[in-house]
Amino acid sequence: MQYLTIDTPLGEINFFVFGVTKAVSIHLDSVPLSPTLSSGMSVSGRVGILLRVHCHEPIDNLIFECRLLEHQFTDHAIDCGEHLYAHSCENEHTVLMIGTEDEECLNARLPEDQQVYPDSVGSDIKGVSIELPELAKGSESTFQMIVAWNDLPEPLESSCWNAVDFRHAELLKEFSLR
Repeated sequence: MQYLTIDTPLGEINFFVFGVTKAVSIHLDSVPLSPTLSSGMSVSGRVGILLRVHCHEPIDNLIFECRLLEHQFTDHAIDCGEHLYAHSCENEHTVLMIGTEDEECLNARLPEDQQVYPDSVGSDIKGVSIELPELAKGSESTFQMIVAWNDLPEPLESSCWNAVDFRHAELLKEFSLR
């Protein structure tokens, strides 16, 4: 198992990859992202998590997952749409969102023989998970989760939702600029 931890106002979030064997090399990286958004929106913080997978042999059963370690929120919900799968948590002071690409968006950029299944992206009260597709020998794939948070009330409604709706190509560009 590989993991990465980030701090947020609602506590630590751990990002894990389960099922890693010698047949695969993975890298988990945090990518700082500007909190500034278009249309006058902004967030207090935003970070991208990039998972890079290189397969030395065919592999399946990898799970990319994140978990809030502490239960510092009073409400949570799934907020999906427009190629985004997002999970929000909030308390009386802060909203936090974790977003990733939905199955349709993932399949649009993955090779045809490496498509994700329906319900491969999911969440529960503590976080989000992606069951990665079967990956072919020699394949190199990338997956993402974006985390954003804001004080409540948000300066402009849906700022966090828009902050986690981040194109994969842009995350790769930000990663390469570090």
